[in-house]
Amino acid sequence: MAAQPGWARRLAGYAWRHPRDVVLALGASLGGMAVTALVPLITKVIIDDVIGDHSRRMTPWAGALIAAALVVYVLTYIRRYYGGRLALDVQHDLRTEMYETITRLDGRRQDELSTGQVIGRATSDLQLIQGLLFMLPMTIGNVL
Repeated sequence: MAAQPGWARRLAGYAWRHPRDVVLALGASLGGMAVTALVPLITKVIIDDVIGDHSRRMTPWAGALIAAALVVYVLTYIRRYYGGRLALDVQHDLRTEMYETITRLDGRRQDELSTGQVIGRATSDLQLIQGLLFMLPMTIGNVL
């Protein structure tokens, strides 16, 4: 019997059915983290060169901070929108496949199922998967 892929690999397969959402969510997350990492450098220049020894003007550096804030805002919006969309699309794919699997069972096998247990377990598991996929781009961005 061949070894089945782990849950993360299977979940990645479902996610890559929606490549645009994956790329936009992860790309926006990484871009936002990169800009956020640059903000302390801008602050250092403002403190050391603008306030400390007056060798630079404040206007361009204050503008750079405002621009960084706007870029992070836009990238955060993109990450949240496409990450949420990805999570809902994968959840829909999983629900559809689960429904198709149950409907392929013959009547006797369907009667043997405990409907409340199946629906309850499916709902809780799919909500956990949705939450994981929604937060995953931000987590990956933070780690990197």
